[in-house]
Parts: sequence; C-alpha cells; structure tokens
Amino acid sequence: MAQDFHSRAGGIADKADLRRAWAEALCYALGQCHARDAAAICAAFLAERETGGPALAAQDRLSVGDARWWADIAPPHELVAYGMAALDRLRGTALAPTTRKKLFVSLWESFSDAERLRFVQRIDPEGLVIRRNHD
Repeated sequence: MAQDFHSRAGGIADKADLRRAWAEALCYALGQCHARDAAAICAAFLAERETGGPALAAQDRLSVGDARWWADIAPPHELVAYGMAALDRLRGTALAPTTRKKLFVSLWESFSDAERLRFVQRIDPEGLVIRRNHD
C-alpha cells in the first residue's frame, strides 16, 4: 500500500510536497482508526523516537552547543516538554532582565506576524494577558 502511494506520488514536485502528502495521508488514516488504536499508534511512534533528553556534559554542565545538538534531533513533543519545564523552573530563578528578554525574544520570533498581532491584541491596558478558556 505504501509503495502504491509512493508510485502515485510521482507527480509531486519536491520532497516538501511529498512529505505534506504523506502527512495528509497519515492524518486521514489515523482519523479512520478507533481513537484508542490511533493513540496507541501515535504513542508507539513517539516512544521509538525519544532521545532521553540532553546528557550532562563535564562538571554537570550542558554547553550551548550540546543543547543545540540535542534540540536538533529531539522530536517536537520532547522539545515542548523540556522547554515548558525549563520555563517553569526559570520562573523562580534570579536572572538578569536581559537574559529574560533574550528568552522572550526567542519565543516571540518563533511566531508568525499574524500570531504576534493576535497575541498583542490580548494584552490589556495594564499589561496583563487576557486569558481565554482554551489557553
């Protein structure tokens, strides 16, 4: 079946288009499964790709280069888990304002222009984020 799809994909212009077609086919196939079966398939897929997180370097310090290398190979669900845990941990840590600004700018730059605009529109006059039910 996969070979059949691949041969029919011969008209797809480039690898990005092929990847998008495979992703759409996967989403469709998962949607046709029973929810528990789809969840089991996804969990198994993600479990096979877990990296175990970043290893500690000499003297229990993780270098920026090591962290970037790990981030390059980590699947998205691990990046989100470690990123959110790190941000939670940093909340109570004494950091210079410039360091906090670097973190914020890094996150900010990951948003599209439209996402940035939607976010800014949710800041009230006192500077607080207006929360919604799905936040």
